[in-house]
Amino acid sequence: MALPTALFATIASLGFATTAVVASVDTQRGTARDSDSKSAIAAADAGAGVAMMRLNRYSSQLSTSYPCLSVNGSGQLQVSGYEADGWCPEIRGTVGGSTYAYRVSPFVDGATMSVVATGSDGVVGRRIATTFRTTTVGSALGAEGLIGQDNITMSGNADIQVGVGTNGDLVTSGNAEICNHIRHGVGRGWVNSGGATQCDGYAVTEGSVTLPPVSSFMPPDIATNNSNFRLAYCTGSDTPSGCQSDTLSGGNWSENSPWDPDTRTLSLTGNRDLTLGGGDYWMCQVSLSGNSTLYMAKGAQVRIFFDTPENCGTTNQISLSGNNTIEAAGYQPELGQFDMPGFYLLGSPTLASSVNLSGNNSTNELIVYGPNTHIDISGNATYKGVIAGRSISISGNGHVMQDDGFEPPQIGGATLYQRQSYVECTGASASPPNAGC
Repeated sequence: MALPTALFATIASLGFATTAVVASVDTQRGTARDSDSKSAIAAADAGAGVAMMRLNRYSSQLSTSYPCLSVNGSGQLQVSGYEADGWCPEIRGTVGGSTYAYRVSPFVDGATMSVVATGSDGVVGRRIATTFRTTTVGSALGAEGLIGQDNITMSGNADIQVGVGTNGDLVTSGNAEICNHIRHGVGRGWVNSGGATQCDGYAVTEGSVTLPPVSSFMPPDIATNNSNFRLAYCTGSDTPSGCQSDTLSGGNWSENSPWDPDTRTLSLTGNRDLTLGGGDYWMCQVSLSGNSTLYMAKGAQVRIFFDTPENCGTTNQISLSGNNTIEAAGYQPELGQFDMPGFYLLGSPTLASSVNLSGNNSTNELIVYGPNTHIDISGNATYKGVIAGRSISISGNGHVMQDDGFEPPQIGGATLYQRQSYVECTGASASPPNAGC
């Protein structure tokens, strides 16, 4: 009687153990599949992001004749036609240990673009569809006046009366006051460890904005066709025609010329004033100090393009200190005229290129735009216009504002694309690509 009882007890114990093992295996498989599923959707999202980045970078090369981007036999991107189903060729890539593949609807000028991306990890595939709306460089600057693409940090008692936008975090530690809308990156936030406040009636949102490179709208022949000759000191027959066309006061050209053609540096110190009346200038550095003033003549459309730090041999490309002022005769808000000089920096993806705005008790009317440049704002000066960079740090009691009705310059250049909608599709693949989305 004891033997059968022992056998039944052993069999029962093995049954319970087997059940536990099977349950554990099923749980581990479910966990692994869940992990693969999350990686797959992340890879699909990364593929859609890569597609948008490439559209913004190469949009100026797309046309009705060549409406697509594809990869050639050498693995290089090229413009091409569309496939038989009316969509652009598939492009594949990897991110982490996952893979993605995406297809884009053909380019149509001014139309919404669609991207369908599939991410794969292990045996799991996830598919998403996104749409990109078109905008321009000018309109990208129209909604926000202070843009730090990677992040924005504020300390001190800054007074901000323009829209603030970043794809990363807005970090505040002082008593800054922001009287406008705030946009931070998707999944990021406003990290406020001080007494910073936002005025009533404005919202905090999340989203991403792409700042195109300066090269997308900079004249291709800027190095040889520019207004630098207007700054040249007339020394004799070997100087360029039109030398000293820009007006200098508070000293003369022969004693201390503000322009160094060898280093392409514009420097004003003391009580000197310079009026620019040209168009596009090609420089490496601008330095204003003391009580100097840089004017933009009435009727002029001054744009100063800055070469890369690698070519210039300097990383600090704009420096404003003291009580210097930048003024524009064509900036008359009461008449609806908002012409002001633009400072456009190519910057560098590798060198720490920078702009230092540290003036005091002065008002400056300008556009500063450098997607690959860090911008540091300190002191007590007021800046009217738009300031946009890779990252922005604000300290002191600086004031950034725009007058009523302000309109940024229509810089020109390629069409930009920004994400408009996002949905997940059913099934890992389909024909046409956006079926089931």
